[in-house]
Amino acid sequence: MIKKICLLFVLYFTFQSSFAQSELDAFKYVIVPNSFDFTIEPDQYQLNTLSKFLFQKEGFEVLMADDALPEDLINNGCLALWADVRNESNMFVTKFVIELKNCRKQVVYTSGMGQSREKKYKVAYNLALRQAFESFKTLNYSYKPEGITETQVVVMEVPAAEMKPRIEDVKTEVEAVEAETNSVPKPSKVSITEIKTDNSQVLKAKANGSDYELLNANSEIVYTLLFSGKEEFYMVKDMQATVYKKDGSWVIAKKLADGTLKVEKLNTNF
Repeated sequence: MIKKICLLFVLYFTFQSSFAQSELDAFKYVIVPNSFDFTIEPDQYQLNTLSKFLFQKEGFEVLMADDALPEDLINNGCLALWADVRNESNMFVTKFVIELKNCRKQVVYTSGMGQSREKKYKVAYNLALRQAFESFKTLNYSYKPEGITETQVVVMEVPAAEMKPRIEDVKTEVEAVEAETNSVPKPSKVSITEIKTDNSQVLKAKANGSDYELLNANSEIVYTLLFSGKEEFYMVKDMQATVYKKDGSWVIAKKLADGTLKVEKLNTNF
């Protein structure tokens, strides 16, 4: 009975690890803030630079919050996860948990708890953070763009007499697929169109912590902006869109269904 229970626990944690891995593989970047909520200055005790180093060690492409963003992340802010460290320390033990949140501020991964009983903050924080990062070692993270999955290859023995006709069938199928592929037009380059919004569409900004709601004249929410951790750069909730400052004006960049990028000026200020 005890062996069965132990086996169930092993299977459960294996499943959890595999699920977390597949979830994280869909994200290309991790953004580390310049400071955490429980610190009083940027990179205090070198926690933020250490976090960046440890994420890179596990294969993640890491940006600090004030780094210039790559083009694909500007076009699709949901390619990134935002790292945070949750401090659950008490008088005697330093306890850290690492959280990764998506562009909608939903937690998609929570690490195991890292602990230290060291009395000096710098030493204790360093040890607790490193221990929390141990959870990532089992994930074997590797970025896989959405829609691309690994194919499992199964090798079967086929009698020699059946091999030749099967090879001919495969050749025919391959030729058909190649012909179909060649007939598909190549995707065009992303085009950017700037459209000025109507002056009547003045959007009032309502602060909600570090986020904003943009309201129309009827006080209806038009966009909900989620702070990205980078100054003057926001994700738009429930949309493949970003809002940022360009040449002194706020603009919204939306990815359309045909793959083009539409950039509009927003008549707002905050």
